[in-house]
Amino acid sequence: MTITDAAYLDERLRGLDLAPLPVWVLDPEVMRIAWANGPALDMWRAHSREELAGRDFRVGPETVLTRLYTAIARVREGHSWWDEWTVYPRGQPVQIKVHFSPLPLADGRIVVLQHVVPRDEGPAPDQLRGVQALVLTPMIVAQAEFDGRIVMKNPAAILAFGRLADHWPAWFVEPAAAEAMLAAAAAGDSVRREVRVTTEAGERVHVVEVCPARDAVTGRMMALIHHADETARHGAEVEAARHQRLAEELDRTLALVDHQRREILGLSAPLLDIDDHTLAIPLVGAFDRERGADLEARVLPAIAERRVHTVLLDLTGTLAGDVANAEQLMRFVRAIRLLGARAILTGIRPALARALVEVGFDGGETPFARSLAAGLELARAR
Repeated sequence: MTITDAAYLDERLRGLDLAPLPVWVLDPEVMRIAWANGPALDMWRAHSREELAGRDFRVGPETVLTRLYTAIARVREGHSWWDEWTVYPRGQPVQIKVHFSPLPLADGRIVVLQHVVPRDEGPAPDQLRGVQALVLTPMIVAQAEFDGRIVMKNPAAILAFGRLADHWPAWFVEPAAAEAMLAAAAAGDSVRREVRVTTEAGERVHVVEVCPARDAVTGRMMALIHHADETARHGAEVEAARHQRLAEELDRTLALVDHQRREILGLSAPLLDIDDHTLAIPLVGAFDRERGADLEARVLPAIAERRVHTVLLDLTGTLAGDVANAEQLMRFVRAIRLLGARAILTGIRPALARALVEVGFDGGETPFARSLAAGLELARAR
């Protein structure tokens, strides 16, 4: 507000300076009081116009600011009307009935002229708190005709859908869902649904409740509407379901990999029946713990079930051995002997031979041969 504007207001509102009722001018561009008469200073508990002008009316709950900005927008459109507010000068609640009207400045800008009139009788405390709760609640509350025309919406609804969004089905991504709920309310039913709506912040998921209620102004039946934003919960449920699907898919993949791994292990160490009492097992790859466990699970039951006397372990295809591989191999050989069969090792590579010596391999207990063919001859000779 410039000095010129202040002088203009002093000159134009001189007659209101002596009025017995509070009058002030709100500059919407800076959200500060640009001019006030004496009763307004008293009502706001201000020591001077300068001190009152220093108060910033952009501070407060979002729903209250939405209501105030909506009123300012109507003033700029040329509207004048009465409204009831609760203000808090220096933290003390004051209920007022205030008149909003546009006041043009010399430069053409529009400010808000506000007159306050005394209320004959204030509302009951419960009623006052109920109105305040409706203003401050983050839940969207509206009242609409059964054709969808909105007759009331609280600041949370204005904040979410805009001041001019006065046709309730237009809030919905699928307006037919709103129309079906209105039809149910017109028939006397209460309905509750989870729907997608288009807000000022984008598409959201709301849980909407609609019930029939009598309008306090006209006495006609209308739809009382509540919206609760459940986007976060819905998103969490969708994400949880996605993780569940991924986990199930991972389980299936791991099961398939394990099945394929077992098939590969079986193919890399097949059990070959030489005769009724002799098995030959050509080994391919390292004889590690996993290979040893797989062979024990397949070979030891076969020895008992088929009454096998001799197991030929052909090591021609094994990789270079180390002590761990040699110990695992000897564990397997001992398990074969404990079942009453004998193991013959064939095709031992030099690296594996060194490892077997290091772990105490006894050729007297476990025969060995240069090749599988030689091992077969040894088995037949015995």
